[in-house]
Amino acid sequence: MSDANVAQKAIVRLGEQNGFAADWTEDVTQLASAGALLKYNAVVFLSTSRDTLDDSAQTALRQYIRAGGGFVGIHNAFGTEYNFPWYEGLLGGANFYDHGPAQSGTVRMADRGALPSRWTFTDEWYNLVPFPSKVRILAEVDESSLARGVRGSLGHPGHGDHHPVAWCQYYDGGRSWMTTLGHTATAFTNTTTEDGAVYFQKLIVSGIRSAAGADPFCR
Repeated sequence: MSDANVAQKAIVRLGEQNGFAADWTEDVTQLASAGALLKYNAVVFLSTSRDTLDDSAQTALRQYIRAGGGFVGIHNAFGTEYNFPWYEGLLGGANFYDHGPAQSGTVRMADRGALPSRWTFTDEWYNLVPFPSKVRILAEVDESSLARGVRGSLGHPGHGDHHPVAWCQYYDGGRSWMTTLGHTATAFTNTTTEDGAVYFQKLIVSGIRSAAGADPFCR
C-alpha cells in the first residue's frame, strides 16, 4: 500500500467527506491483539487476499467482533482466509468461487435509500460458494443485464434471479457489512454517475458508517 493505491486513498478521502477517520496498514502485527483493534469502531478488509491473518490476528479479530466491533469486507475480502470457518461466517457464510469477464451490468437495490433503485456499474460479478445465508441482502446484480453472461472461469453458472453483491448481518456479537464490488480503480476514483462510481462510493460509505455504529445498521 502506498500513495499510488487508489482504493486506500479513496477510503481516506470518503472518510474526510463523511465524518470518519481511517488508518491503514498491511502489517499484520498491528492486528495482534483485540486491544489494538478496540480503539476502532470498524475494521475494513479492502481487497485482502488469501492467508492474510496469522494466528494472533485471527484470535484478535474474533475477540474484537465478540466485543461488539464492526467489520466491512470489500471485493477480495471474499478471497481471503479460506481455511478459517469463523471468517467465512463473518462474510455471511459466503466465499469467492470464480467470476466471469469484467463488464457493465445493472445493480438493483433492495431498499433504495439514498441510491437509485437501479444503477449501472462495471465489475467482475463474483460467483459465491457457499452462497450467503441468514443475511439481509442490500443489492443484487441483474444477470440479464450482463451482455457476456456470468459464467465464471471455473464454470460457475451464476446465481440467476438472485445474485447478491452487498449484504449485512449481526454476527457473533458484532456487525458485519459486505460487498463483492470494487474491482476497478475507476470505481474508487471517478466522480460520475454514468458509470456508477459515485453510487458505489456512497454504498461503501453507508456500509462503513453503519458497521461503525454511526448510522442505523442493517435496516
